[in-house]
Amino acid sequence: INSIPDKLIQKLSSKMAPQITIKKDYILIEPKAGIGVREIQQGLARLYFIEGMPEQNRIWIFREGPQNLSKADLIRLKNMVRDYYPADASIRKTALVVPSEQQAAVAESFIKIAADLPQKFKVFTHLADAEAWVKE
Repeated sequence: INSIPDKLIQKLSSKMAPQITIKKDYILIEPKAGIGVREIQQGLARLYFIEGMPEQNRIWIFREGPQNLSKADLIRLKNMVRDYYPADASIRKTALVVPSEQQAAVAESFIKIAADLPQKFKVFTHLADAEAWVKE
């Protein structure tokens, strides 16, 4: 699992994959507009498998979409986090920043589904609030 074929890394770095920025206190993940579950899965894979990615708390900013993820999609994402999460990881928090009530409802549904994961998830509407929370 620790080594990924070059073809897969290239695929994970596709134009629809979320932009990942390593900040001092957290990792910022910014999916592109109009993304779906597949692009979120690409971002998760990049976080867990690309060598040198620090184990820091994360902030995902969903500026536009996904708005209509099914319960099955949310369960798949939760299972992916569970399967990829290293047993000795120090990642404790992941903030989900969303601009709309509809997106907040989807994010809250994911949090309920992911309640048994070893990290905490929380929904925010402002990046500054999410930054303060992941730094606590």
